[in-house]
Amino acid sequence: MTDPTMVADLTLDLPADTADLVVLKPGTNTPTGWVITLAGPNHPKTLAYKERKDREYLQKKARIEAAQVNGRKYKADEQSPEEAATGSIEWVVSRIVTWTPVKIEAKIFEFSDAAAIDLLRRPVMGSYLQQIVDYLQAERAFMPSSATN
Repeated sequence: MTDPTMVADLTLDLPADTADLVVLKPGTNTPTGWVITLAGPNHPKTLAYKERKDREYLQKKARIEAAQVNGRKYKADEQSPEEAATGSIEWVVSRIVTWTPVKIEAKIFEFSDAAAIDLLRRPVMGSYLQQIVDYLQAERAFMPSSATN
């Protein structure tokens, strides 16, 4: 029988379901007022995107294997630079749960996946997009804070 006092409890060390990114003005530490709630690694939105990408990968792998077995050449999927950029944006958007509305000129962007893709694919949003990517890739982004850290 396991001694309960000798069992490591990792419950409080698991990543949070969501985290808020306070977006900064590019090149500064000044908040813009835009807050983006991002999905953690175990959030249903993150898992749904991962499952979809895994399924696409397995389907592609099956097509390649079928071509090889039948002695045919496999023609790789061609992708335009715009399609590649959109794929990267879709990954970022797959991790956004919501955000506070943001205004650019006369247009207000309420959160939806489509609005996020529309906004973040704009070249002028590059520094904001980079903040989101950097946050998602940060090792401690979704880790709970502790009194000692």
